[in-house]
Amino acid sequence: MPSIKDESTVEAVARAFTSNGRNKERALKTVGYSDNYAEHRAECVLSNVGVKAAIARIDAKTAKRAEFTVEQYQNQLDEDRDMARALRQPSAAVSATVAKGRSCGYDRDNAMASIDNTAPLSDTDRQKLLDMGKALDGPKLAKEA
Repeated sequence: MPSIKDESTVEAVARAFTSNGRNKERALKTVGYSDNYAEHRAECVLSNVGVKAAIARIDAKTAKRAEFTVEQYQNQLDEDRDMARALRQPSAAVSATVAKGRSCGYDRDNAMASIDNTAPLSDTDRQKLLDMGKALDGPKLAKEA
């Protein structure tokens, strides 16, 4: 398994990450890490200061070559959203907002990955929700419960 302390590994991880659509697990697998390690440790490896610096260098070179920065990209999305609103096209405005959020790393898949949405409510949690509902809706909800 490659060592993250080795500068060539750091560069290889950064190159793989920036060239594959920024997929963390695939970047580690490309460099030679095992599937299991890539699945469970990708976040840790990519938060390494050396890897972050290497990614920033690659991004700077790419932006300079393309002459299109993240800031320009986000400004364009803001303009697109404003135009969509002016044309009364809410779905286009939402699309621009979602694209801007993804460019900042706020996409739902990453944020929700660690939350278990399938666990049933406990009796205590169910009672708390009923109590909150009763407080908000008064007797109407109390009769339904």
